[in-house]
Amino acid sequence: MQQNYNFQYAYNDIWNDETRPLINRALQGQYPLGSVFKLVTAAAALESGLYTPDSRYECTSQYTELSGFTGDDWTFTRGLPPSGDLNLLEGLMRSCNPWFYHLGYDLYQQKGPTYLSDMARGFGLGSATGIDVLLENAGSINDPTTDGAAVQMGIGQGDMLVTPIQVVDFIAAIANGGTMYKPQIIEKITSINGVVVQSFTPQIRSTLPVSQSTIAALQEGMRLVVEDERGTAHSSFIGMETPIYGKTGTATTSLEDPNSWFAGYTDMNNPDKPDIAIVVIAENAGDGSRYASRIFKRVVQDYILGAPATLYPWEFDFYLTVTPTQEGATQTP
Repeated sequence: MQQNYNFQYAYNDIWNDETRPLINRALQGQYPLGSVFKLVTAAAALESGLYTPDSRYECTSQYTELSGFTGDDWTFTRGLPPSGDLNLLEGLMRSCNPWFYHLGYDLYQQKGPTYLSDMARGFGLGSATGIDVLLENAGSINDPTTDGAAVQMGIGQGDMLVTPIQVVDFIAAIANGGTMYKPQIIEKITSINGVVVQSFTPQIRSTLPVSQSTIAALQEGMRLVVEDERGTAHSSFIGMETPIYGKTGTATTSLEDPNSWFAGYTDMNNPDKPDIAIVVIAENAGDGSRYASRIFKRVVQDYILGAPATLYPWEFDFYLTVTPTQEGATQTP
């Protein structure tokens, strides 16, 4: 050991590292949710009685219904044609910003200023999950006080901060039919001889404040995101045999490039391999359909196969042609 090594200096270097490696992003990172929040907006719209899954809206390149505000669709910023006439679930599939700007404004006007934010809180956003032992931040969901704030909330921007564990909790609830569980790190403790010393029973903390028909609609929208050729995550999951339901998200930040989100779950219905919910956020990585969704795919492959089968996005960026594993590498298709 180097005798004159100053551990305080080393700790200071870590503490002052701009990437903040000591922060547990899953529990303590607080972020705008971006387009993943459109699931909450869709749920609020369906529960309001004002909309059905078949309600339609013309998804143009820009939202111009609110005087003094123009909101771009992602197709506009990429120079692509607008998505056109979409029902509500297709709006989720295409992640159409004008559709959800419209919903944010309409719900604010017709159902009151707290309606959408109350739904968000009902989905567990803005409050701690109660996970054992580990410290977590609560984030914040604030009621919009202006038309402009309501419009921004519709697409998951504006005055809101959430933690990834809050998001994965409500994604799991959508997957299981509406039950929100308290997150737990440990399932059971066993002795060296394999005897179970203590088991930790799952604890229900709430249920999503929506009907089963709304949950079914959200599930269908998430299926379309991945399986439909027009879905924002379709290209990321081509060739994936495991059924995936998900939602992409690209959340604008005040300082750098947007955060990249993908939230979803598997739907294998295999008793030997429980389905899992996963949320990925890549800070300042840009487009959720390009980056976070591919990380999600790799994690699912690791879970199912026990080894990676595709490259991470940054490995593609460095032109790797093989997938690294603990045993070596295998050729990547």
